[in-house]
Amino acid sequence: MQAYAAKLINLIESKAENIAKQWAADVMKHNRTPSYHALPKDMVIEQGVNFYRLFRQMSLAEVPYEEAKTFSWKYAEGFYREKIPLHEAMYALILMRRHLWLYAEFQGTFVTALEKQQAVESLNRTILMFDYVSYQVTEKYQELVIGDIDKKFGVVKTLLMGKLFGGTKNIYKILLMIILLVGSCILTYYYHAIAGTGIIFTHLFYIPIIFASIWWGKKGILVSVFLAALILISHALFLKGMPFLDDIIRAFMFVLIGGVVGWLMDGIKKVEDLYKTFTA
Repeated sequence: MQAYAAKLINLIESKAENIAKQWAADVMKHNRTPSYHALPKDMVIEQGVNFYRLFRQMSLAEVPYEEAKTFSWKYAEGFYREKIPLHEAMYALILMRRHLWLYAEFQGTFVTALEKQQAVESLNRTILMFDYVSYQVTEKYQELVIGDIDKKFGVVKTLLMGKLFGGTKNIYKILLMIILLVGSCILTYYYHAIAGTGIIFTHLFYIPIIFASIWWGKKGILVSVFLAALILISHALFLKGMPFLDDIIRAFMFVLIGGVVGWLMDGIKKVEDLYKTFTA
């Protein structure tokens, strides 16, 4: 068994480039790996050579799983950088294993009946090593995807996950919203009832409107409706001699912006749920 394994390893190591070229020719035209078709041929061949030349270390290592990481992580980073889908990269590995054995058989490595039996045993070990690589490639790919998601979500993901303004406890958000709404009522009363002016202080109302939409999605439109009703009722009570149109437009914009932001946040929340499922 050991003699046959050494024979197979020597063949793979010495003919790594030839096997890699055959694999590259296949993977670059195979209908299940279309993303490889446009890649530089030298780069694809190099991927194959790197793996086949690591075969000895992987085969003889006391802990093949750890030895496999040398290739697996580099392979995953390479195809992720080239935007190759995971399923295509995994099928490329399947082709890599197939060409390894096709080449060994073509070269007459299987001569005697005993060697053919030993080949089956070596095949089992080879399959195990490819299983290690497949698992590690998938694991590394997921790690890279998660890293990209974290970068792209940024502050939005932080807000959605409740890491600002009170953490995940909804009671803190409610308390803060009550404070903002009370402040809005005080401002409205002061400017309308005491100062008797329709000065544009209502831009501050967008603070609670935006926060409500971010935190509660489309349900946050209730805050927009409340503030819209507030300025309209206040205008009717305290600014009877002043044009109503400006405040009607402002009230409409409150509801519109609150609704649009809430709708967008609900969409992002669905993406966040997928993110949590993917990273669980």
